[in-house]
Amino acid sequence: MIAFILRRLLLMIPTTLGVALVIFSLYHIAPGDPALIAVGSQADATAGAGGDGDSRIDQFRRENGLDRAFFVQFFDYIGPFNLNPDGHPWFTSPRTERKTEEVEVEGRNEPVVQGSVVEIEPLFSATLEERDTLATLTASLANADATTDPSRAETAEAEMLAYAAAGGEQEDEALAALFQALFTLKLGGSSDLPGIERISGVLAQITGQDIKEVPKYFDATLFEKDGVRHLLRSWFAWYFEDGGGYRTRNTGVKRFGGLLAGDLGVEMQSKASVGAELWKRLKVTVPLSLISVLLSYLIALPLGILSVRKQGTRTDAGLTVGLFILYSIPTFWAGLMLILAFGKGGIATDGILPILGLHDKDAASFGPWRYAWDVVLHSILPVVTLTYGSLAYLSRQMRAGMLDVIRQDYIRTAKAKGLSDDRVVYKHALRNSMIPVLTLLASILPILIGGSVIVEKIFELPGMGQYAFLGLLRRDFSIVMATTLFVGVMTQLGILLSDIAYSLVDPRIRLN
Repeated sequence: MIAFILRRLLLMIPTTLGVALVIFSLYHIAPGDPALIAVGSQADATAGAGGDGDSRIDQFRRENGLDRAFFVQFFDYIGPFNLNPDGHPWFTSPRTERKTEEVEVEGRNEPVVQGSVVEIEPLFSATLEERDTLATLTASLANADATTDPSRAETAEAEMLAYAAAGGEQEDEALAALFQALFTLKLGGSSDLPGIERISGVLAQITGQDIKEVPKYFDATLFEKDGVRHLLRSWFAWYFEDGGGYRTRNTGVKRFGGLLAGDLGVEMQSKASVGAELWKRLKVTVPLSLISVLLSYLIALPLGILSVRKQGTRTDAGLTVGLFILYSIPTFWAGLMLILAFGKGGIATDGILPILGLHDKDAASFGPWRYAWDVVLHSILPVVTLTYGSLAYLSRQMRAGMLDVIRQDYIRTAKAKGLSDDRVVYKHALRNSMIPVLTLLASILPILIGGSVIVEKIFELPGMGQYAFLGLLRRDFSIVMATTLFVGVMTQLGILLSDIAYSLVDPRIRLN
């Protein structure tokens, strides 16, 4: 038994990962853009006032990794390595700013690609000493006074080329430092700085190409018009598209993350921890659902047995009609009718039971016993609403299973031996007839926990159902994945509990 349980628990790991891939794929092919939903209305509101709504939407996509490749996003969510900019330094991430645009030039068949001159983040693979060295060298190259001391600029150029010649990360670090120097010079406001030409020459030697000889990025007409501004934009366009400047090495501040590391991520809009919020809401949903499951079985099994023992009588007919009516009532309608029947202002004008939330607004001032009693009163109507449907279905399944068993030969033999009806039903027939009912445990438990959204909405319960519904409305990836995966795990646990229960009620079944 223990070996079987361990095997099944281990099998749940790849199964859950497969479920995650399916959910992840469905999320990405579903219509609707999370960025538009999150900031679209604000963008529309600011557009009339000169706000840049498109930039805000683009920034939202980049901050939440929605602009990255499908499998990069998937493996970032699965883990255990964090692939975000603050993640494991084995990996790189797209830069925050890497915009390019195509400029049409009269007389050219192809447009010129130009890049935004933006601040370049440091490469975190460089040590503090290496950063100081690079800062000194770029300052020497960019300093306009170097024209009066050529040896200083020449020495800095030689040392920078030697540093970059080591290749690999050092070349990336040198390029990042040089482009940051170009950005700093651009901030100075001058349109004709010798430092820009010197740094451009060093870049040409490191990269093996002169940007002025690359028609995709450089155009002589634009250079005559804009001067070094066009030269800067040409170099940055090359860096963002071909020079590796579209990526930066992760910082390593938070090396591990994702599902395998126990990290469910953060909400896209509020940045609150999904794991903490899910735990808070599960403390509401799970107790109510477990109580509902327990009550369903405790009531349904006796009713099913009674219906069989009274087969063909008015009692059986009455139970059948009543349970079918219960099963046919929609959950939302039943909840609203219970509110009208027992809530204040309805049929019971004094409000026999509270109808909203899990506790009174003044519950913080209650003592422990009064607080517990207040929670019990608030839970009665939600539990009844969750219970009645599964109760009716389980009772019918119990009746069908019992009818099938009592027609077996060994039951007729037991009756022929003179055993009482109670002994035949409860000792010989009951255990075997429970197998179909126990099978339903695999579906009832996750349905009650994951499908409680209607009940929680009606009674204003801060549970997982409401949280899942909120995630769907916002198209919040982290919420949708966490809540759906939890239901998937509960389904697997329900199947496991059903299999274990089989061997307990029927000794002929062995778990090998």
